[in-house]
Amino acid sequence: MIIFILCKNKTFLVTTVWIFAWSGFVGIVNWLFSLKVSLKNSKTTDDKSNSEPDPRFNTPRKASAMLFNYQVSNLLFCLNPLLVAQSLLLTVGIVCEKIFGRPILEAEQHKQKMNYILPVAGEWCVFNGGVKKETSHSWSIPSQRFAYDLVKYGHNGRSFDGDGRRLEDYFCFDAPILAPADGVVIKARDGIRDAPHVGTFWMDWLTRNIGGNSVLIEHADNEYCLLAHLKCGSVQVKTGQTVKQGQEIGRCGHSGNSTEPHLHFQFQNGKSFYFSSGLPVKFSKFWRREGEQKTFVEQDYISKKTFVVAGE
Repeated sequence: MIIFILCKNKTFLVTTVWIFAWSGFVGIVNWLFSLKVSLKNSKTTDDKSNSEPDPRFNTPRKASAMLFNYQVSNLLFCLNPLLVAQSLLLTVGIVCEKIFGRPILEAEQHKQKMNYILPVAGEWCVFNGGVKKETSHSWSIPSQRFAYDLVKYGHNGRSFDGDGRRLEDYFCFDAPILAPADGVVIKARDGIRDAPHVGTFWMDWLTRNIGGNSVLIEHADNEYCLLAHLKCGSVQVKTGQTVKQGQEIGRCGHSGNSTEPHLHFQFQNGKSFYFSSGLPVKFSKFWRREGEQKTFVEQDYISKKTFVVAGE
């Protein structure tokens, strides 16, 4: 309501900027409240975990700075016309799916046509994503409904060593990213810088693309996989190239809209990042670790707060 009052009789561009500005302001307020709660909870947490304190957040001042950096840099996105256009396309995609789409909302509704392996080697943490609304990466964004974010953790219980201010500090940075199944490369993007100021939660609002360097692979009719935020200069495939399951297509990076090095990947029913609907897929032959319990899985979905390792 506030937006509509302030933007009465204003141009479409001004209204769009106000929407971004207001959402950023509300985000900062919410983050400050959540910071207060998280700091209070951290003081009451026991020391049973093997994790070392995160040096990026181990004082109230550092935590406040990180949250401030995150929200302000997101707010600055409205000054980048490329990111504004991409955000608007995502919004249009949401509307189009509601009107014209036939989205998969229950995982078992989708009968996948291929056998997929995890697109990484070694043990990775499913930091975000799942096939239910409660665990979804971004349920309201059609193509990202069943997306995942993967990171690697080290012996210290964190995703990085040292103070996390260098890309090389992160255990997953420069790790090989693999094709989850045979397919044809529909689009390969490279040349976008890895976001500077890693470890500060300052988003790269000057980036040219939300997903950074990425590869889109068609595996079957209406079954595509997008692997994003790849390391600049690491993409090893070209548009039109045929790839085999397990083939390296690039390296894990920190390009695009990324808070730290990680792999974002999603399955979707079309070529478009903006106008496709997400697909839930089961992965074949991997180990799942939850706490101290480790089990071998012939085929199943993956979900956040678990660790996964490809292979028998």
